[in-house]
Amino acid sequence: MEKNSDDFHLMADFNYVAVNQQGKTLSGELSAKDLKSARSSLKKQRLTPLKVSPSHGSEKRKKKVKMEGGGSADSGLIGKKGMRKKSSKGEKVGLEFLKRLLELHGSGMPVADAVKLLNQRLSDPGQRAIAGFLWKELAEGRTLSRAMRELPQFFSESSSFVIEAGEATGNVSPILKKIIEHLEEKREIRSKVIGSMTYPIFVGMVALGVVLFFLFFLLPQIQEMLASLGGELNLMAKILINGSNLVLAIGPFFLIGGWLVCGMTLQWSKSEKGGLTVDRSLLKIPLFGNILYLSEMFQLASLLSTLIWSGIGLTENLRLCEKTIRNRFLRYQFRSARALVNEGKSLPDALRKFKFMPLMQLDVIEVGEKTGNLGNSMEDASGAFRELLTKKIKTMTTLVSGGALGFAFSLVALVAVSIVTSIFQVSKSISY
Repeated sequence: MEKNSDDFHLMADFNYVAVNQQGKTLSGELSAKDLKSARSSLKKQRLTPLKVSPSHGSEKRKKKVKMEGGGSADSGLIGKKGMRKKSSKGEKVGLEFLKRLLELHGSGMPVADAVKLLNQRLSDPGQRAIAGFLWKELAEGRTLSRAMRELPQFFSESSSFVIEAGEATGNVSPILKKIIEHLEEKREIRSKVIGSMTYPIFVGMVALGVVLFFLFFLLPQIQEMLASLGGELNLMAKILINGSNLVLAIGPFFLIGGWLVCGMTLQWSKSEKGGLTVDRSLLKIPLFGNILYLSEMFQLASLLSTLIWSGIGLTENLRLCEKTIRNRFLRYQFRSARALVNEGKSLPDALRKFKFMPLMQLDVIEVGEKTGNLGNSMEDASGAFRELLTKKIKTMTTLVSGGALGFAFSLVALVAVSIVTSIFQVSKSISY
């Protein structure tokens, strides 16, 4: 570690202007031992240096990071105001970086050395940008957790605080493992929820396409054919085709009205009162609302378990967890419960007052709190929520998909029977 510390002091900042392989001129800042090393570093990134000069200490420190293929973090993944927002893609990149970091640090390599090596070895532009930024921060004497807080698009605040707790106790490796497990479970559940919605929507769209084909293409042609033969569609077929024509006539007005209602609802939901009302209403939707609730509970219990294992105090744990709750109504309830805990009330009692969790899971948490095994209890509660959520997702997928297919089949069968019956009647009259 002494050698590593000496390396920090030998590093210097350099401003550069370079051209990438596409001919684009880029500028930024990098850290190197000397001017020659700085030029060599740029060439390794497939950049042609035009100007490299020492950075003046009077300048405001710029948090720019080298990226493979050129560009600084300010013009790429890091530093842009818009790119500092959380996103699923950013979280995935951050998770993959933590996995690589754990592989090196878990084998015994110091964190600073691991980050430095990742900056040199990683091929993914996003991960390399993260490594470059973190290495520069570490070289300037900052901790890993503090540097991670500067990258909210890749790392959540709760993850950085867990890392900070690991740094304080000297147990970063097991903490990293816990964080990765939590993030992987979170992404898996999110993927299942999205998948459970995507498949039924796809089935419904296909079914709708088949029905529309029958109503607006096949049925009118059959009608013309029957008319040429001196026949006509039966009553049921006429009702179907007249209904489809009516839909075509008034459909645009319904679409416009629907868009207006959705727009006004969305705008209203941005207010505090509107947001609470909308999110509360979402939780009341049969089956879907239950899935949303269980998803929030699983993520909350899983994160609480990770934070407790890290050694962070309960008050700070609850504050960090509150920020991760997306449903505003549930977040309001949790905030109210957290206020009671701050006043000295036990966590299970506070959650029980606001009916935040099922009684079964609250009893488990209460036992864990009394026995000093709150981390284990939260982990058990998280597992229970995960199991329930998985079952609900399967149920919703089955019901919605089956309902969409059943509706489409019934409508297609009705149209087909009407067509066949009409043709049979015409053919019968012709034979006579």
